[in-house]
Amino acid sequence: MNKQGQPSAPENSLLEQFSTPTLEQWREEVERLLKGAPFAKKMFTKTVEGLTVAGMYTKVDTDNLPCAQNLPGQWPHLRGNQAAAEKSNAWIIAQEIPLPTAEDFNIALRSDLRRGQTAVNLVLDKAGLMGLDPDQCSADLVGAKGTSIASMTDLEVSLDGVDLETTPLFVQTGSAALPVAALLLAMLKKQGKSPSKLSGCLGSDPVFGLAQEGQLPLELNRHYDELATISRWSALEAPFLKTLPVHEDPWHNGGADSALSLALVLSSAVQMMKAMEQRGLDPETSAARIQFHLCIGSDFFMEIAKVRALRLLWSDILDAAGCPEVASEAKIHARTSRRTQSRLDPHVNMLRVTTQAMSAVFGGVDSLHVSPFDEMDSLPDEFSRRIARNVQLVLSHECHFDQVRDAAGGSWYVESLTRDLAEKSWSIFQEIEATGGIIECLKAGWVQDQVEAAAELRKSRLATRKDVLVGTNQYANLQENDRVRFKVDHPNLHIRRAEAMKKMRTSGAQDEHLLVLGRLEKIMDADGSELLGLLCDAAGHGATLGELTGILRHDSDSDLSVRTIELRRDAEPFEDLRRQVAALQKQRRVFAACLGDIARYMPRLDFTRGFFQVGGFEVQETGFFTDADTAAKAAEESRAPVVVLVGLDKTYADLAADTLRGLLALSPPPKVIMAGGSADQLAELTEIGLDQSINMRSNILDVLGKLAKNLEVQS
Repeated sequence: MNKQGQPSAPENSLLEQFSTPTLEQWREEVERLLKGAPFAKKMFTKTVEGLTVAGMYTKVDTDNLPCAQNLPGQWPHLRGNQAAAEKSNAWIIAQEIPLPTAEDFNIALRSDLRRGQTAVNLVLDKAGLMGLDPDQCSADLVGAKGTSIASMTDLEVSLDGVDLETTPLFVQTGSAALPVAALLLAMLKKQGKSPSKLSGCLGSDPVFGLAQEGQLPLELNRHYDELATISRWSALEAPFLKTLPVHEDPWHNGGADSALSLALVLSSAVQMMKAMEQRGLDPETSAARIQFHLCIGSDFFMEIAKVRALRLLWSDILDAAGCPEVASEAKIHARTSRRTQSRLDPHVNMLRVTTQAMSAVFGGVDSLHVSPFDEMDSLPDEFSRRIARNVQLVLSHECHFDQVRDAAGGSWYVESLTRDLAEKSWSIFQEIEATGGIIECLKAGWVQDQVEAAAELRKSRLATRKDVLVGTNQYANLQENDRVRFKVDHPNLHIRRAEAMKKMRTSGAQDEHLLVLGRLEKIMDADGSELLGLLCDAAGHGATLGELTGILRHDSDSDLSVRTIELRRDAEPFEDLRRQVAALQKQRRVFAACLGDIARYMPRLDFTRGFFQVGGFEVQETGFFTDADTAAKAAEESRAPVVVLVGLDKTYADLAADTLRGLLALSPPPKVIMAGGSADQLAELTEIGLDQSINMRSNILDVLGKLAKNLEVQS
């Protein structure tokens, strides 16, 4: 012990007894262990973004990085918006509840708010997103992917018991932002509440709607006019409410990689600011109204880097626009990825969204939705909602991530990846802007082509299992039990909602009805300064969403059409293959003719099982064979239409040709495939009649898709 009573350091610490190896020494040792394999190929990974990830990072990689020494809260907000001295780093738990009726939504919302949710996240159904009442559209739009809201009464029911002065409100409105805002304000006025304490986001992103639907239900300029009306109002009356959302959804869900997706998000935001500036809102005012809506995928570190890079690049853009540093904070709402969700083995989605949520939290998002595991093919029930919500609660209360700012910051890898992603995204962003901006690039089809190319690359990587989607292209579960799926009864709901709308329009006295019509007529001639007030007044007297939308757009129509970008789920091609193979029934059996010693062919058998199970084929094996006749006889007894030869190349040299001849002599002969094999062996056996060979680089979708098609024709 020293004089202060502290333990004394040992005279010769353990670390001092070893020299610190240099990078050159590390590389020499790695090359020795690689035994001749190329260092650059084994130790560097190319991402779908085209970025190169090294096998090891050191302090040297971050020595010259700008902002590397910045603290959280400091411009350009690489490390987050909140200062390090602030006590909590809690994010808003903003779970979507896509239940079809206002009553169902409210019951679930009140339950979830008592159990950890901290915000309202209301998604309108497809009818509402288009600004239509339930009796103005086809049945399949009512209650589709969201809640049917068509009047102030519906909004009152959906938000009953919720204090909007303390609970943030997110409303996904599609093209109906201004009419929905009028319904909300009419409700608050009726309740005697001020909008000044509203927080969250209520608005729409025209670029998102255009890319997803192919066209808007009104002229693009009119859409921006309506957003400018809401934004001017909110800047004065509801300063904490965002009104200009910018969505990543069409790019991410269409298949774009993170670099392309981030560049398109930035271009959409710049387009929004330019449109607002043309309508009298200065960059600082519109920047304060913007909220980014990101999608978080499964590439853990890349998604962390994406969130951090967005803040960095947005700060640079606003700095160039002359905005003060305080206005350059990027407010970010995130949701876990739809693109990565699978219908097969769907409980894996629970694990998937957990890592995605961690990426979002580590990246420093302000609010987050975690998808229920059955989001793709079922309405969420209490169980799936609870598990999704509890992912966030565990990250907060058990992992204590709400007490740490920029947990990944300072990591040599994360800082380097953030820099590389930001540089790549900035390059693409500049290309888009030089071409005329996001709208012009959509009109020209450039965006669609880039997103599709990225999606095809991802599909190829999954099909060759360079990338893994657990339970889908690897580790498939053929014994998966079916589950109960909850669906919307669209025809019945359509009838009920249409009757409710008819009753709403006819139950009042005639003079009240005429009063509403009179207020709607005033809207036609209103200027921007009084428009929202007149809409609010009409909504308060019973005007419906469809009526408000119709009067706003009585002289407007779509003036722009582009090629749509549809959701491309990573798992979908494999799910289609599984359905195709399932229809074959008994024809989907595959017999593994295992040649040679079990201890030596087992790795190839494991590969073969996994390869065929991805497509839903049933692999049978009855042991190993040391002579060709026995192998052919066992294959015949299995009555499987497909036989796979499984063994080592040395065993193939002795047995493969004779076994193949025996199989081809059967009546009818099976399809014969070989696992592995040298080029010379494959050439020889193909001449004899081998149908196919498979290896680690084989494209599963191509191989099994063609096989299933051939078996379907035969059957």
